[in-house]
Amino acid sequence: MARFEINKQGIQRMSRALEREFAKYPVRVPLEVDPSGVTFQPAATVTNYHGPVVTVHGDNAQIAWDSDTVNQAQNRVEQIAPGYEDLARLVTDLLANLDTFALNDAEATDVRASADAVLSELVKEKPDQGVVRRGVTMIKGVLAPVVAGVDQAVKQETAEAARHVIEGLGNALPS
Repeated sequence: MARFEINKQGIQRMSRALEREFAKYPVRVPLEVDPSGVTFQPAATVTNYHGPVVTVHGDNAQIAWDSDTVNQAQNRVEQIAPGYEDLARLVTDLLANLDTFALNDAEATDVRASADAVLSELVKEKPDQGVVRRGVTMIKGVLAPVVAGVDQAVKQETAEAARHVIEGLGNALPS
């Protein structure tokens, strides 16, 4: 009986050659959609309101409606955990001056979310170091390209401000 062996290297070379040839001449198949078979189920619950509707999300929301004078106030003071005062001040200043860094919307949203997570952790009696470090690392990561001047529109003052924030975040973390 004759012995037959498969040349695996030869098959790989042939496969690569075929892939190169197919890449030169891509196959295009036009598609046409027939929307007649698509149906949507009606909503399970339909609510008709015959008047004004106000939906409020969030803590401590205040609403005034059809009033001549309105006096609303919230006196909410939270104590920062001992040792985290500098970090809280730096993160708060960062949020107040976030538009200085010319971040795109996604980056600004990431910084706000991380800063909010850090600040909400810092008001706990014993902040979770992992949450604080992750938030600070995320903020540093978003600001790092600004320091490096990756975007050509970054001004020297902006890069310097970002460098100052990154260094401050690193120094403000308690050991």
